[in-house]
Amino acid sequence: MGTPDRQTAADPAPESDAAPRSAAVVGPAIRSWLNHIVPLTLLSAIALSPWIAIAARVHPPLDAAAARPVIQLGWTLLAAAWLGQLVLVGGAAAMTEELSQLRAVTRGLLQLIRSVVPCLIAALAVAVGSLALVVPGLVLLVLLSLTGASRERGLPAPLLDSIAAVRRQLPAVALAVIALFALDAAIGLVSYRAFLAPLPTKPTPTQLLAVRHFVRAIMLALVVLSPAPAAVLATLHTRASSLRQRERQALRGSSER
Repeated sequence: MGTPDRQTAADPAPESDAAPRSAAVVGPAIRSWLNHIVPLTLLSAIALSPWIAIAARVHPPLDAAAARPVIQLGWTLLAAAWLGQLVLVGGAAAMTEELSQLRAVTRGLLQLIRSVVPCLIAALAVAVGSLALVVPGLVLLVLLSLTGASRERGLPAPLLDSIAAVRRQLPAVALAVIALFALDAAIGLVSYRAFLAPLPTKPTPTQLLAVRHFVRAIMLALVVLSPAPAAVLATLHTRASSLRQRERQALRGSSER
């Protein structure tokens, strides 16, 4: 009679190893994005609002020398956008279930606001890790990439929750983070080729106007496309949380026997 109990207690372990690897993530994430495309785009604009405000103040440069700082500003905004995108993961996490559009905006906005401080702490940890060596910073970036999706209160609970969720599915989360940065790089390259390549030494007024378009095109693309990787990361956190809950229930049931 003791053998079945031991088998029941051992059941969650194989499931916990296999579920994150075998279960599809991209499909549910894309469905979540498309089902809530308007709320997520709105939240994306809110999460990236500091970057948008800077881009909105850009004026067409007067000559080629003045164009260089504006172009550098565009690349800088793009390079720093990952922080706003990780905050957006919090908003996307509130939409991993079926919700009305209004309810999705409300819940997403609350989670977005709640995730700002933990994500800032996570970004600071990544920056400190990068100052020592690049690799620790990249590792911390992956481990803390789900901080915004955590519903834990206080610090450092959301950061620890992210680390626990990532450790269960490290390859998948790492690929999602790589995809996020690949998307950002693609946005920059496409915008550069569309508006600035080639920029002559003596640009015309139209070409100088295109320098401003370059910066604003980057921000528009970030707002529209950032919800996709955010939804993937949010789905990964939801999947890990569901798995932990099932394991707790299984252990509680085995202990009661």
